[in-house]
Formats: sequence, C-alpha cells, structure tokens
Amino acid sequence: MSLTLLALLFSLPLRADGAMDGHACLDRADLVCAQEVRDRLLRTSPGDAATLHLDLRTRFHEGRYDEAAELLGRLKAQGQVPQSLAQTPIEASALAAEGFLEARGEGVRVRYAQGVDLVLRDEAIEVLEQSRQVIDGLLGGGPTHEITLDIFPDGRRFIQASGLPEEAVRTTGVIALSKWTRLLLTSPRALGRGYGWKDTIAHEYIHLVIAWRTQERSPVWLHEGLAKHLEGYWRGDRSGGMSVYQQGLLAEALRTNSFVPFEKFRYSMAYLDSGEEAALAFAQVGTMVQFLVESKGIGVLPGLLDAIREGQTADQAFAEVAGFADFDLFRAAWLDWVRRLPLVERSLAALPVVLDDPGEAYADDPVVSKDPKAAKYLRLGDLLREAKRCDAALIQYDRAREPKGPESPLLLARIAVCNLDLRQLSAAREAADEAVELYPEFTLAQTTLARVRAAQGDTRGALSAWTAAHDLNPFDPEVQAALTRGHAELGQDDLAARHERYGRILATGGVLSSSSVPPEP
Repeated sequence: MSLTLLALLFSLPLRADGAMDGHACLDRADLVCAQEVRDRLLRTSPGDAATLHLDLRTRFHEGRYDEAAELLGRLKAQGQVPQSLAQTPIEASALAAEGFLEARGEGVRVRYAQGVDLVLRDEAIEVLEQSRQVIDGLLGGGPTHEITLDIFPDGRRFIQASGLPEEAVRTTGVIALSKWTRLLLTSPRALGRGYGWKDTIAHEYIHLVIAWRTQERSPVWLHEGLAKHLEGYWRGDRSGGMSVYQQGLLAEALRTNSFVPFEKFRYSMAYLDSGEEAALAFAQVGTMVQFLVESKGIGVLPGLLDAIREGQTADQAFAEVAGFADFDLFRAAWLDWVRRLPLVERSLAALPVVLDDPGEAYADDPVVSKDPKAAKYLRLGDLLREAKRCDAALIQYDRAREPKGPESPLLLARIAVCNLDLRQLSAAREAADEAVELYPEFTLAQTTLARVRAAQGDTRGALSAWTAAHDLNPFDPEVQAALTRGHAELGQDDLAARHERYGRILATGGVLSSSSVPPEP
C-alpha cells in the first residue's frame, strides 16, 4: 500500500473526529471551542462535507444568518444537508433578521429592526453588560464569546426565528429564548401593553450561563428556578422576583395542597396543562432557589453548577449544597419554609400575552377580556368618562367589578382617572396604588399612578412611575415627554437628553435609526 493511500486512510477518521469534536462543543454550549475546531478544519480540510456541516452550524450559532443560509443553499444543491440540520430555522432566521442594524458594547452585540426599535438599543446593551458582570460573578463565570441579542420587532418574525410552532408561542406566551448560544427577544412594541423586557433579557442570559457552566447538563426545573430567582439581580433587586399573582397561587396551593407534582415538570414545562399551572410551577422552582440562597448564601451557586457539570444529577447536587441527604428531604424542608412566607393571598388573573394585536386595551386586561358583563359596564363607564360625567362613570365601573373575583387592572386605572378628574386625590391614589401593586407589568397602571402622584405634588414619585412605564413600553410619546421634563426639573440633564432623543425617534418614526448613529457613551 502506498504512503499516499495510508496517509489518506489515516486522515479520514481524524477529519471526521475533528468535526464531531466541534459539534460536541456546540452541544455543550461552548461556542468558542466550536469556533476553534471549525477554523482549524477550514484551514486543513476546507472542502470536506463534515467541515462544511460544522461550519454551517457554527455560523448559525454565531448569528451569521445570511452566511449560514447561503452555505445551506450550496449544500442543498449538492444534496449534502444532514438530517440533524434539516429542521433548524436557518433560512427563516435570515428572513426574520433581514435589514437588522447592530451595535456593540463590552462583550455584547445587540441587533434590532430599523425604525422605532432604536429606542431599545442603548438600554439593551446596558442590561446585557450589567447582566454579564453581575450574573457571571454570582454563578462562577460565563461564556467567553461575544453575546448576541436579536430583538425581533413583532411576534411573527420572532416565531420565524425561534423554530417553535406558532400555536405554541401564541398559546403559552413565549416572548424570548436562550437558544443556539444566542438570545432572541420580542420587542415590547409587539404587545399593546409592553412587558418587562429588561428582566427578560437578564433571565435569558442566565439560561445561557447555566448551559455554558454545566455543559448543558442542567435540567429545565433548575434552569427556570435559577433564572427566575436571579433575573432582577442585574439591577440590584434580590427579592427573588415572585409576583403577587404567583404568591396568590402559592398561597392557594398551600391551602388546598394542590402543588404541581415535581415529576410533572422535572424535565420540561411543556408537559404542564395551563398557564396557571406553569406560573405555579415557576413559583415553586423559584422559591426552591430562594430557600437555598437564604439558608446557605448566594456563594453556593458556583459549586452547585460545578457538581452538575462534573456528572452529579441536579437533584443530588442541589440537596448536598443545601445540606440534605437527598432531594426528598430538601423538598420537605422547602415546603416547611414556604408555609412561613408572608405571601400576599390575593386571587389574581394572569396578564394575557397577545402578540401583534394592536386592538383596544380591553384585550390586554386579564379580567375584562374574559368577562362580557364586565366589558359592557366598562364600555358604558368609558363613554360617560369621555362625556365628562365621571360621577356616573364610577357607578358603571363599580358594576363591572366582581366582588368575589380578581380585580381588573384596567378598571382600577379607570377608577383612579375618574377620581383624579374629580380632584378626589386620595381615592385616585388608592386605586392607582392597588393597580400597580397587583399588576406592576400593566403599563397603564404605572402611567395612571404617575399622573396621580404628579397631581399630589410628588415629583420624584411621579418620575419613578413614569420610569416603570418606560421600562415596560418605551414607545409611548407621553411617557418620554414626562421623563424628559421630570429629569430636567431634577437637574438630571443626561437622562433628560436621552428621553428627549427617544421622543424624537418616536415622533419621526425612527428616522434617526441608522448604522451611523453610535450607541450612547
């Protein structure tokens, strides 16, 4: 046998193994490792099918959609597309991200649609930079590659890029993903009321860190528990992130012993039967992490992830760092701890996630959208309020309320506005405070509270509420104008200038959106 033939025979498995090594890197969420393997193979065996398959998959993970789609087209023409990549939304992602602009921060890259989504750019960079700094420190390190965040302007384009079935996204309310070593986010303008998109960025980044730290060995329950508990840490909120709605669900579960069985969501939240059951499951895993952190300290988390990466099951590792012989004993202690929590025992409805529906505010209300009787009286009240007959409107709003059912944030906001118009400031403040306490992510509740506080002469309080509204829905010109005035009055010139700029972007439909406009320093 010739030396040339021997060399060829020995080189074939080495090349295949090299590409397999690169795929293994991606499987354990290590993009830098995959890039190193890919780049080496492109130098040594650029035409091999195995090399091209790895290159295609790596480019997709890098977010180089156009290049990945072009390479996919070439491979298709040659009949060389592996089945493992056939269902990956490579071409769909290229279409969904068409025309995107991008900006970079320290170790992060944000891409967004031309137009008014420019108002998201600088703060998205800030959130990602702060998340990397805080979360990496808490979890013992994070990915070393540049973190890419793609912000899709509507639900349709997010669904295209997500690879998820449209029905599943619209039914379950998925608005963001950490997938393929990247972050995908739906713009808050895709929801009429907006949403907490900044904490959502942090939440998805936490998933990316956990995947990288554990080499994709962490189960879904631990992913979601850590992400839920830590999602506010980037901005200094260490409360654990449990909403009043989730507290009510936990309180009810304690009262009726109706917790979601752990085995039902150990590996996936997809097996849960409803949005309410999913919210309760998230509350359960979030409080498990909260219990661990409060009893053992935040410093145990790196060791927990190390143990999982080294082969321990998440149950074993979690029980051990919590100081228990097994996971069943931990769960028993956790349940005992939950019983002592000062939970807000209110029956609330979950805010609906209605993507790409610019309909009336009623559709965004979790109570009125499902109750024709409440909607009827609310409409009557609105007609009377618009006719400057707020006394009569309040009667109709009261009829719309169900004494034994959950409160409607829209009704509370309307009641506050009517009382504000009647100069009944105490009653207006009471209704607005309740709306924000129960439904802090209902933007109208925040803007209503801002107006009430301003009428009471509470400039700083009003500014705080306007800021909360901005953090949910920065596409409201009234919010930007109020923040511009408020920061200027307090001598906060940089912030006033920022919001004045946002106002101009909205007023011009995003004409300022250009790759020549750099991020704020």
